[in-house]
Amino acid sequence: MNRISTQLSPAARPLPWPSDPIDMKPPVEDGQMVIPTLGMSLVDERVQLRYRLIGRAGAPVLLTVGGISADRCVDQWWSDLFGCGRAFNPEHYRLLSMDWLSREDGQAVQTRDQAIALARLLDGLGIECVQNFIGASYGAMVGLAFAAEFPQRLGRLIAISGPHQAHPISTARRIVQREILRLGAERDVPERGVALARALALTTYRPPELFEQRFDQSDAQERLAALHGYLRHVGVSFAGRFDLPRYLSLSESMDLHQVDPVRVCCTTHLVAVDSDELVPPAQLESLAARLAGPVRLHRVRSSYGHDAFLKEPDVFNRLISRIVAGEVCHAVA
Repeated sequence: MNRISTQLSPAARPLPWPSDPIDMKPPVEDGQMVIPTLGMSLVDERVQLRYRLIGRAGAPVLLTVGGISADRCVDQWWSDLFGCGRAFNPEHYRLLSMDWLSREDGQAVQTRDQAIALARLLDGLGIECVQNFIGASYGAMVGLAFAAEFPQRLGRLIAISGPHQAHPISTARRIVQREILRLGAERDVPERGVALARALALTTYRPPELFEQRFDQSDAQERLAALHGYLRHVGVSFAGRFDLPRYLSLSESMDLHQVDPVRVCCTTHLVAVDSDELVPPAQLESLAARLAGPVRLHRVRSSYGHDAFLKEPDVFNRLISRIVAGEVCHAVA
């Protein structure tokens, strides 16, 4: 099978942006749905899904999911890609997303469970199949699981910074984060545990060069104070909206994730970021060579590491728009 690679950088042609703030109120459906857990690793017989469907009725559905901290409100956490003239244009598409499932006891929910939940959400909404599944980070992992489990229900997968299995060094880093979480639970300071684990996680999302640029104070005391304040702010802000069992559950889910590439038969666009230390480009290059279906690997140049999909709106608006519109062809088998 022929494999095609492209490279993109922030310096490439920027996507035109509206000159004025977007003033539009697309139809929004915030819903809940109870689904059976038959065939899933969950302990309850039924679970409740929370989802959001936003955009013009009758428009093609874009199934869009993000990292473990993302929720169903894709128009908010990925707001730079949402709106008129952008990749997620609610006049052209209906965006569907859901809150990730997690367990109250902190045990992992498998990415396969999330994929099954998405399939049952589609069943409940009367959607037989989706042409485009756009997943970033953990969402890309779930996308690969969905493609493997439900090949007849998916036309195209756009997997951004998400592999078929976790890289060993990424797992090692998350093991330390989960031990911090467990220590916080044991000491009855769960919020403190979440804040510290998240602060440590952030140092794996961004490359060393970015920290060097941001914290370039010549005085060591000033640099120490700036870093401490930054990491504390990041951690405390996250702890205010994310509880400890959910963090444990979804963190371990990433490290138990495993999809056999030969089971992924749909057209797949893999997106690798050159500075991503959590999902190194070489890992996605290896995955591209093993997928069963047509595949194209896109390489993005960015200084933001694993967070590039959130920090490089010009690049990802342009890339996703072109793929969804069919302007970027897949490799020919």
